[in-house]
Amino acid sequence: MNEPTEPLFNRGYSLLVRHIRLFLSLIASGALAAFALSYLFTPQFKADITLVPSDETLGLDQNSLLGGFSGIASLVGAGIGGLGNKESEAIAILKSRGLVWSYMQSHELLPVLFHNKWDSAAHKWKSDRKSYVPTLEDGYKKFDDSIRNVIDNHKTNLVSLSITWEDPKVAKEWADGLVDATNDLLRRQEIERSTKNLEYLTAASDKTSIMEVKNSIFKLMESEIKKQMIAMGNKDYAFRVVDPAVVPEKRVFPKHTYFAAFGAAAGAMIWFLLVAFRERGSEPVAAR
Repeated sequence: MNEPTEPLFNRGYSLLVRHIRLFLSLIASGALAAFALSYLFTPQFKADITLVPSDETLGLDQNSLLGGFSGIASLVGAGIGGLGNKESEAIAILKSRGLVWSYMQSHELLPVLFHNKWDSAAHKWKSDRKSYVPTLEDGYKKFDDSIRNVIDNHKTNLVSLSITWEDPKVAKEWADGLVDATNDLLRRQEIERSTKNLEYLTAASDKTSIMEVKNSIFKLMESEIKKQMIAMGNKDYAFRVVDPAVVPEKRVFPKHTYFAAFGAAAGAMIWFLLVAFRERGSEPVAAR
């Protein structure tokens, strides 16, 4: 009869006791090696800012602003309106390539984003065999992939913007800067639209002699002037800051304890493979 097979748990415990020194040394070595390796990575810090769509603009009902004259607006000119979802427009601009391009250009961020390719002493890009110079599109891809993150919470109507970068002060600066740039861009666009609409309405008023139509046009002009005043006098035109960004003190990467835990797990796996290979090689060959 065959001898009863030793329970798996007992066999594993027996192997652990017999090779406990190897087990502990591999775990300790793996944890220490991974812990030391974590210091070779550049620390990353994340600045978070929480926003809410501005009440004066994104929460404003354009139809109520027109005072019931939206029908007349469609008759005198298709340029009046803009009845779409401005909240979605503002969030789309915050995420947009155009905003990031404009911000990178105005703040000269390409040398910062690709500092390993930039010669700060000569104020020019380092020359290499490929003569490759980073472009705005390269900067946007890096920004979009690993630096900027935008989360739109439809339940709370809050928008979270986070910037992850190696300099905590710069991370906060970019978070604030992108919000300001979004507000400025949407404010300028609204002022430009209202100005064009006012020009069109003025011309339409001059062409008609019907007093009812003129009065309706004057109401539309009044609403456009109100929109201009709101845009000109409101710094937080698109987004209002609920929770401002602060200079982060703790790094988000690398987490030294996580690296150490991973290294210890890797050491345990190596121990298991070594012991399994040794035990398999030492098993007696079955007699024929």
